[in-house]
Amino acid sequence: MLPLLTFAAVVFLFDQITKRVVQTRLAGPVGVPLLRIREVHHRERIYDHGGFRAALVVIWCLAAMAAVWLYKSGMFVHGRLALAGVGCALGGAAGNLLDILRRRHVVDFIDLGWWPVFNLADVAIVGGLLFAFWSVVARV
Repeated sequence: MLPLLTFAAVVFLFDQITKRVVQTRLAGPVGVPLLRIREVHHRERIYDHGGFRAALVVIWCLAAMAAVWLYKSGMFVHGRLALAGVGCALGGAAGNLLDILRRRHVVDFIDLGWWPVFNLADVAIVGGLLFAFWSVVARV
């Protein structure tokens, strides 16, 4: 259980720190043609609705409780890799959720040119879930 919370906290903090650095230190796009760092605000009109934001908090809490339940029941989250993956996904989701609650937009900054701009929370969500599912399939 501790690895899940540790990974979630580390990802959350790292996500928030990188977003803050991009917002306060970046004067314009930097990087090479295949990878640029530039601040983009992902806005959705629905982020302005209090009910939607409250629903996102409830959904995140339910996901966290489900992860703990799956771990305690031994049904899904068995190994350290699965715990780390689920923790990364929860931490990344918490980082983007905080953006929506606090700013009414998500701060994205990694631009590959051929893919929509994203942030480290997005990487943690996708990568963490892939690790978790892979660990279940491979029984790692």
